[in-house]
Amino acid sequence: MLEVDEKVLADIKRGFSVPPQPELLLRLQHVIAADEPDINQVASIISQDVAVSSTVIKAINSPIYGLARSISDINKATKFIGLTGISTLVTNILMQRCFSQNDSSIALEEFWDNAQSIASTSVNIGKKIKLAVSTDKLFSLGLFHDCGIPVLAMKYPNYSEIYQQAFNTPSKTLTAIEDEIFHVNHATIGYYVAKSWRLPKEICQLILCHHDRQFLSTSQSRSQQVYFAILKMAENLVFQQKHFRDAPDWEAIKEDVFCCLDFDQEDYLDLLEESIELQASA
Repeated sequence: MLEVDEKVLADIKRGFSVPPQPELLLRLQHVIAADEPDINQVASIISQDVAVSSTVIKAINSPIYGLARSISDINKATKFIGLTGISTLVTNILMQRCFSQNDSSIALEEFWDNAQSIASTSVNIGKKIKLAVSTDKLFSLGLFHDCGIPVLAMKYPNYSEIYQQAFNTPSKTLTAIEDEIFHVNHATIGYYVAKSWRLPKEICQLILCHHDRQFLSTSQSRSQQVYFAILKMAENLVFQQKHFRDAPDWEAIKEDVFCCLDFDQEDYLDLLEESIELQASA
């Protein structure tokens, strides 16, 4: 299991522009952390921000949630997806708002769209396997696993070139290439961002380890192995749809992922077809 010491985290805090939690999210987390959270108060806090409210409603009515009829009320939306789900959705919306395209060397809209695709694909995989998994955790992991990338893209004007280089160098992980060039990587920064924004501990640890190609053979946690495997399969499914080839990590971990999830190539191809349909409808 990878670890990050406090010195590394302190260096990140000093050297990178990591956005602080917005006041709205702090208030929301405070209410949700109560022994008996008031769902009406949660809805009221979200409703105070018109842009966040409208984005939540739009997301709830997307094909990802598969509603029989549309929802136009934040209170109903909150009750439908629950406190964890609404917290994840609002965190995602506010995190995107914290990064400006003017300061970034990558296309942020494309980046966040990709994260959304991986999140929804992860949830779809979770519905297919025989193991019990949390939809909320899968969605959160898919959305935030690469949240360190925008931070690097804000600091380094050439980050887009390094990002593309990793796609064409499958013998090395993206994090290894980043370490060689920047002496830090997006997984470590993402861990710091996730921890700062109070994401669940399990999500933070998976963010830190999500490019570790030995994770499935070294992790002692069966649960973490399953979430890792689903994430990596979702990453590859989305990458294949967009680039018509496997993601750089896939060849090195494919067999371990199949074994972990009790999948074979035929199951995978069925998922790929479903994933293409899902993204087309989204």
